[in-house]
Amino acid sequence: MKVNFLENCQQGIFGNKQRRFVFLRTKKRTEHCGSPCPICQQSDIGILDGQCAVCRYCSKLNRCVFQFCLACQRKWPQHASTTKSCMLPNCALRAALLSDTRISDPESSVRGCPYCRACPGCHALLTHNGEGCPNIVCPNCNQEFCFRCLRLECYDNEYDDYDDYDQDDPEPELCVIVDNTEILQHLGL
Repeated sequence: MKVNFLENCQQGIFGNKQRRFVFLRTKKRTEHCGSPCPICQQSDIGILDGQCAVCRYCSKLNRCVFQFCLACQRKWPQHASTTKSCMLPNCALRAALLSDTRISDPESSVRGCPYCRACPGCHALLTHNGEGCPNIVCPNCNQEFCFRCLRLECYDNEYDDYDDYDQDDPEPELCVIVDNTEILQHLGL
């Protein structure tokens, strides 16, 4: 019979000695993990299997094992197997939007932007090809938006055609690169 140490630790079946064994077991697999704990931001985490990780600091502080998904950075479902992939809804979408990967081409109009964006219209995952103006059109819903600031209308970049700009309108907001935090909140992720 296979014993699940983490479940037994959470239920209080094992004491400190057995819990220490679990943490030492996961300690070997922490060197190459760049994802900190989503709660405490500490990097003292252990990777169990696949996408499941344990934060040693939060586990010690709360006196119960805290598990989370390395990809989507959300709490691992309590009774889900740690040997399977994350079963939380929209894990891959959230992981892509949380990614630190940025467009680095110095010639690109979207240099410094996150590599992936969610369309403000249909939430399809998109990226910019790096050529031309920062505005893109979603192939899924045909929504046009600025890849830099995520606004539907953006006049404050050197690539836009100012012929459509009405001088009587209030001055447009500056086009600054935003991260994906707002769209994650909007999607409830």
